[in-house]
Amino acid sequence: MSVKAKQAHASDTKAYVVCRITEEKTSRGAQRCLKRVICRQIFKILERTDRTKIESIEELAQAA
Repeated sequence: MSVKAKQAHASDTKAYVVCRITEEKTSRGAQRCLKRVICRQIFKILERTDRTKIESIEELAQAA
């Protein structure tokens, strides 16, 4: 569900999906690629931050 929301609102995400579709991926395949990218971003954030200090979603986004 977060992929659909991100795809609908973020311009960089829209551009990423369009790029994947022009590489002859299906829209479903492009969403799969996008899910992998989002997972990698979240993993890097969790890896770098001290999770006990994060109190809100905004702080988590700034840690990226």
